Amino acid sequence: MGVVRRVLLDKRVLTGDSIIHRLDPRPKFFFFLWISVLAYVFYDYVLTALFLLVILALAAAAGILRRILLVLAVIVLPGFAFAIPILSVLFPWNETLMFKLHILGFELPLYYEGFTWGLSWPLKIAVCVSSALLFYLTTEPGELIALLFKLRLPYKFIYMVTITLQLIPLLLDEIQTIYQAQLSRGLRTKANPVKRIWNFLALVIPLTLSSLMKVQTRAIALESRGFSAPVRKTCLYDIRLRAGDHLFFSAMIAVTLLLAYLYLLYGFSPIVHLKFYYVAG
Repeated sequence: MGVVRRVLLDKRVLTGDSIIHRLDPRPKFFFFLWISVLAYVFYDYVLTALFLLVILALAAAAGILRRILLVLAVIVLPGFAFAIPILSVLFPWNETLMFKLHILGFELPLYYEGFTWGLSWPLKIAVCVSSALLFYLTTEPGELIALLFKLRLPYKFIYMVTITLQLIPLLLDEIQTIYQAQLSRGLRTKANPVKRIWNFLALVIPLTLSSLMKVQTRAIALESRGFSAPVRKTCLYDIRLRAGDHLFFSAMIAVTLLLAYLYLLYGFSPIVHLKFYYVAG
């Protein structure tokens, strides 16, 4: 989980001048929603893999491919490891036998339908996770706030999102500081489960008190600046759609029309034509 933490929370080195970084936050956000929906509309592992390759190509163009691959390795690879062997044997619509596996004197038949289902769902999760990371890791916090303002969301909700992005890294750093301080005072990390729960309280109590103090201080500061005043709120950053953004949207529309045609012509599985997907649907 340390890998995921570094990728998601350490954004200090993510500034860049790539084509993806220069895009307006809106096309990147709608791309995340668009490709995530498509990944679940089509039950076709080849098409889903193509979606993932497109996202990884955009991540490579933005210089964040390694970060996304690290997160996918932690989150998605275990899904493959569990889903493929289990569904290859136990999937209800198994029909096409691939081969039989002999383990400890037992004969396990492995079926193509279950194998492809176990392959498809982790790929769908990979598409959603990687597209979300592509948006998150290439969008500055100021641009994200401007995007939320453009979407006309309540300003209190916008502040809630902003403060979450700010406080989570700070809280994690503070947990590490408290943990090191408790270790220097003789905290035993290698103990029985009951003792470990008690040791956990030694971290939670000072963290809770510190967090409450921070919340109170921030609330006083906000009210002193008129946060709840009944006036129109403005944003420091301004975002505008440019030629590259319109081109990106146009490409999404063109691909949507093509996929809609394939859907009407071939159904849920336009490339590999898996019958069990229709039954499952």
